[in-house]
Amino acid sequence: MGLSPDLFKRLSRLNRKFLRKSLATGDDLSPPEAGDRGDASGAEPLALEDVIPGEQREAFGGHFYMVRRPVREFETPHAGHADEGGGDLASRYRRVFFGAGAAASPEELHEDLRPLAAADPAAVTYLDIETCGLAGEPLFLVGLLRFRDETLLVEQFLARDYSEEGPLLAAVRQELADTACLVTYNGKTFDMPTVGARSLACGLFDRPPAPDHVDLLFESRRRWKGVLPNCRLQTVEHHICGRLRAGDIPGCDIPAAYHEFVRACRSEDPARRTRSLRRLQTILHHNALDLLTLADLSARMLSGTA
Repeated sequence: MGLSPDLFKRLSRLNRKFLRKSLATGDDLSPPEAGDRGDASGAEPLALEDVIPGEQREAFGGHFYMVRRPVREFETPHAGHADEGGGDLASRYRRVFFGAGAAASPEELHEDLRPLAAADPAAVTYLDIETCGLAGEPLFLVGLLRFRDETLLVEQFLARDYSEEGPLLAAVRQELADTACLVTYNGKTFDMPTVGARSLACGLFDRPPAPDHVDLLFESRRRWKGVLPNCRLQTVEHHICGRLRAGDIPGCDIPAAYHEFVRACRSEDPARRTRSLRRLQTILHHNALDLLTLADLSARMLSGTA
C-alpha cells in the first residue's frame, strides 16, 4: 500500500532536516589548503576566481562571470553512480547521440520527445536556471550543457550582483541562437517563462530565439507517475539514473545563500566573504548536477534503458 499524500509530505519534511545535516558543502568539494586566505585572523578573503575559476565576460553594456567545465569534473567517485551501460556520461552520450546507441526512432517516441531524437546532437542545449525566489524574482545563474570538442561541457553564466542580470541574459540569448533543440526539466512552466520575463525587465525587448523545446518533466510523468514517489528531478535522478548527490544544497536554500553572497561581498568581514563564496560554489555544483541529469535522462530515454 502506498503512502498517503499527507504522510508522504510529512516524511519528506523530516527527511529534508536530516539531509541538510549530511550534505557536503563547497568546503568539502574544494577544501582550503593550509594557510588559505579568508580565515578569521584578518587575512585577505578569497576572491571569486580562487574558489570558482572562470572569467569576466561583457554583454549588453555590462559584465557577468563565466565558468566552463567538462562534465567529468562533476562525476566524482563518491557520487553513487550505477550505470548499466558502462563508461562516463560523455562517452555514453556520444554512443547514443552520435553512434548506434539509440534504440528508438523519432516515430516510435512520444511527439513531445521527437525533436530531441531528430535534432543534430551538436545543436542540442540543456538549460537550467537558479533564481532569487519564486516566479518573477531576478535570476542570477543560467547553466547550459552542450556537446563541444568531443565532450559534454557545462557553461555557467553568473551574475555577481543584481546589476549583472541583464548582461547575463543577453549572453545566454545569444548562445541559444544556434540551438536547434532546447532541453529542460519543468522549463516550459518555469525556466523559459522566467528568462522571458526577466529579459523584458532588464530591457531586452528583441525577440528571443525559439528552438524546439523538450521538457523532460512531461516525459517523466508519462513513464513514472504512480511508479516513483514523485517526478521531481532528484527523485528521477536517484531511481532512474542511480545517482546519489554529493556536495549539493537544497533548492529552497539557494535564494538566501545568493543574497548572502551579494551582501558578504560588500562587507569588510573576510571570513564572511569566504564562507559566502563556498556556498556559492555549492550552488553552481547543484546547477551542474541538474544539467548532468538532464543529459543522462535524455540518453537513457532514447536508448531504451529508462
